[in-house]
Amino acid sequence: MERQKRYNRCSKDGACAECAQNDQCGAWVSFVDKHGTQKGYAHFDRRVSLEMDSVRDYVMDREKVAAHGFYPFIHFEKKNSRYGRKGPKKPRELYYCSHMDRCIYQRYAFLLNYLYNIRAKEEGIDRVATAYRNNLGKNNIDFAKEVFDAIRGMGKCLVIVGDFTDFFNRLEHRYLKQRLCELLGVERLPEDYFAVFQNITRFAGWDWEDIVEAAGESINEKGIKKKLNRKETVLTRQQFLDNKKYIRKNTSGIGIPQGSPISAVLANIYMMRFDRTLQEYVSGQGGIYRRYSDDFLIAVPIRGEGEAKKHIGRIFSYIHEMDGLIELQEEKTSLYLFEQGRIRSYPSKDPAFIDYLGFWFDGENIRIRPRSITKYYYRMRRKARTVGRSSGLSLHGRHISSKNLYQIYSHNDKKRTFIDYAKKARHMMDLRDPETDAVIKRHKQKIAQAVKAGITAKKHLVKEVNEDG
Repeated sequence: MERQKRYNRCSKDGACAECAQNDQCGAWVSFVDKHGTQKGYAHFDRRVSLEMDSVRDYVMDREKVAAHGFYPFIHFEKKNSRYGRKGPKKPRELYYCSHMDRCIYQRYAFLLNYLYNIRAKEEGIDRVATAYRNNLGKNNIDFAKEVFDAIRGMGKCLVIVGDFTDFFNRLEHRYLKQRLCELLGVERLPEDYFAVFQNITRFAGWDWEDIVEAAGESINEKGIKKKLNRKETVLTRQQFLDNKKYIRKNTSGIGIPQGSPISAVLANIYMMRFDRTLQEYVSGQGGIYRRYSDDFLIAVPIRGEGEAKKHIGRIFSYIHEMDGLIELQEEKTSLYLFEQGRIRSYPSKDPAFIDYLGFWFDGENIRIRPRSITKYYYRMRRKARTVGRSSGLSLHGRHISSKNLYQIYSHNDKKRTFIDYAKKARHMMDLRDPETDAVIKRHKQKIAQAVKAGITAKKHLVKEVNEDG
């Protein structure tokens, strides 16, 4: 009780259990325990976290938040990955907020998500939005299994899978503000909420390449990111002031930065009315509607072709009513029929499978998406070979234990790994997936082989250098 009162800056007498705010206060303590750790990256301010009493006091002081001066985000472009033949068609835009700004966004993300969870239950959409929820107690395996089981249970159904184009980049600010006011039950945002809203919508960004130049470094230097992240701040105060010309502000009226602690809950709030409308229709037909951020899946039972066309027309009319607020990515929108235990594309009725939350479902069997396994092997081999080539020593002479490899790429009691995830999926979904079986059975052998390959590569390199010398 003492800890809960301290974390919530509470000076009330009496037991917490007797207070109307007990649930929210307890949830805040749990949130801090889970998300309160300090981040390792360098930014324009010094590293702080919600674990610090002074930081919690600051972010819970509404007057201070209302007057807070937010720093620009550091902007990165995440390039196409090198594993697999397919990847994103264009780089992902990622933004990192400063450390104190992050703590403020975390606090208001918590407050808004707490209210969202209550409203979602009241409006019957609690199970619709599955991304970034902290009250469902489930993960992607649970969500995917629920959907596949529902499809099987319908006997014959229409399935629509799709996503929205540049979802975070297209969120319209006025509409988002209206939804926020609706959730808070106000006509005008309070000053502290407005300060947070204004800085997450009219956000400023500073490209990583320009920061490196402002720091007097070269973007082409190997390990430049690690080098700058070892600093207390990525730029000195004077470097920051001398190079503010590089700061770019979003004045477009649309878009929020993907990667901030508050972006996910804002996206769910933005979609509340749409989710409610679609859920009312789909559930009224005995179907299921789920949305994971910008990805969605709808399944409705049908008796014949005419019923499928009716559902398609009605569902897409709801989506088109959101024109200017969201945009459907047509090339990634697929229609299927499930009948006689098989998934077929619609209207061609060719054999197909549903790709949902990292799983492939053909109507009978479920598999982990092969690209996920390829990604696991790629990252594991790259790390293992680095350990082998370095003879277990880092660039700074620190010992790199192979044990760490197994903690990351094999079983780990403290932090779930891909192998733990694959084992859970195999058990819960009764997977019939030879690739998953193989990675679970042989991953330790593959790790050892990758380390050995790195050692062999180093020996060959040393031999070549000696021969050239």
